[in-house]
Parts: sequence; structure tokens; C-alpha cells
Amino acid sequence: MDIQSLVALVGATIILALVPGPVVAALVGRALFGGIASTFGFIGGVFLADLLWLIAAISGLGYVAASYSTLFLVIKYLGACYLIYLGIQAIRHAMQDNQEIKIPKKSYKGAGFVSGLLVTLGNPKLVAFYVGFLPTFIDMEALSLQEALWAAVLVPATFASINFCWALSASKARRVFKSATPMRVLNFMSGGLLVGAGVVMLRED
Repeated sequence: MDIQSLVALVGATIILALVPGPVVAALVGRALFGGIASTFGFIGGVFLADLLWLIAAISGLGYVAASYSTLFLVIKYLGACYLIYLGIQAIRHAMQDNQEIKIPKKSYKGAGFVSGLLVTLGNPKLVAFYVGFLPTFIDMEALSLQEALWAAVLVPATFASINFCWALSASKARRVFKSATPMRVLNFMSGGLLVGAGVVMLRED
């Protein structure tokens, strides 16, 4: 895999990361609801899931994993239902008088990590990327250990960097609206994004 292939791979990864989907919607929803700190665990879960899918694709297990429909569907539905649950919680909070959000660090990091992991493992768009699209840039059979390590670093790190930019942008928008009424609107928006991301995941094939 030469430099041109690496650049093309990173470029394709950036484009995919910039396209809104369940992961981006869930990430922005969390950032709007709980601020930038509430997204760190989620981004970590997404990073691990991306790394697992990449390793599976390189080792030849990606197609097998994607074809094992029962396990994939269970992961997909768990992730979708959890997003819907978080969205409902955000909407319920928006209906309360006190719009200040206090989430224990261990709670949002742990829950966010699990959420990011499940949503990414069960995202059909990412499965298609790793199982179908990635082999157009990487010859899996001829891949050396060094090339595999480069891919394992570049792809998840690129996704994580773009995801952090999404989260940072959303959290800055949240800080602009400090009074109760705008915060209420943002909480409704974040809840809607989370619920919407869950519904999209349930409907995607």
C-alpha cells in the first residue's frame, strides 16, 4: 500500500465521517445535552468499534461477522434502543423547570462508551465501508504487518478526529445559549437527534 493509497484511504474516511448518520446524530445530541465532556466516552467507544471492524476486515473475518445476521441485529437493536432511551431522557429533562445538567463523570463516560461501541458495531453504513469499500484501497491478502498497523492507526484516528470536531462544534453552540428557554430548546433538539438516530438505525438494512 503506497502513499497515494493511504491518502486516498484517509480522504474516503474523512468523507464518510462528515456524512451525517446515526453516529454523528447521537454524538451531536450528547454534546448538545451534556457538553463536550459527555462525548469523550462515546468517541472512545466509536474508536474501539472502528478498530475492531478494521481488524476483522484485515483478518478476513469482516464478511463473516457481517453475515452473522443474528448477532449483528442484536447489537444493532441494543444500540438503537439505548439511543432512543437517552433521547427520551433528554426530552423529559427539557420539560423540567431546572435546565441545569449535572451528570456524574463516571456515569456519562461509561454509558457513552457502551453507546458509542454498540452504535458503531451495529451501523450498516460502517459495515459496508469496512467489508465492501475498504478492500478497494487495501489488498487484504498482500497486506504487510506495517501496512496493517498504519491502517489500524489512520482509519480509527481519522474517524475520532472528525467526531471530536462534531462534538466540539455542538458543545460551542450549547454554550451560546445559557438562559433557560434556549437551553430547553437545545435539550429538545438533542433528545430529538438521539431518538432520530435510534429510529434510523432500526430502519437501516
